[in-house]
Amino acid sequence: MKVFKIFAAAAMVMAMVACTENKKQTVMTDREPANIMVVVDLQKDFIDGNLPATDGTRVVEPIKNVLTKFDRVYFTLDWHPWNHCSFKANGGIWPQHCVRYTVGAALPDGILDNLNIDNVEFLPKGQAQDKEEYGQFENTVGRDQNLFVKGDNVVVCGIAAEYCVLETLKNLVRLSQEIGFELSVYLEGVASIESNEPLVTYMNENNIKIYK
Repeated sequence: MKVFKIFAAAAMVMAMVACTENKKQTVMTDREPANIMVVVDLQKDFIDGNLPATDGTRVVEPIKNVLTKFDRVYFTLDWHPWNHCSFKANGGIWPQHCVRYTVGAALPDGILDNLNIDNVEFLPKGQAQDKEEYGQFENTVGRDQNLFVKGDNVVVCGIAAEYCVLETLKNLVRLSQEIGFELSVYLEGVASIESNEPLVTYMNENNIKIYK
């Protein structure tokens, strides 16, 4: 049974990659405003693997329970080469994690259940060997993208609060100002390495609401 689960997780990784690399974008900039959840790095290595958040396992069910309430779901993914610069073996500060095509980079079992795959996007980051990339959307420009439109309601959650969630949120704040969408954070679905405090402080400073 354990071997089967490992192969199943590996198969899910392959499916994620296929969607990421080969699927045509279904999000159009002329669509109607939608409710969108951005799930940051909800990957096995951050849940109970090589670099687990202190409460990584706790957030899986709360996130899964609300996903079907959203019109679109975007999963950001750490998608590192085996020799990424952030790893301790290469002079970085982190243990090796979320190496692409490995089980540790996969989403938790069952997280895609009941979702329409046509409304799901997988957004990899951290793919360049020599560059750390905590936040997704760093290089996304409002006028040259097809993920968000004016009037969207965008909710952020995931792992880890003080790193990838925070930096992704900062990038989304900029995009929300360029495009004109609402932004909030689902704190019940956020896990940290050490503390949520940097994220909450940034939310308070920028009047970002809590999604409930």
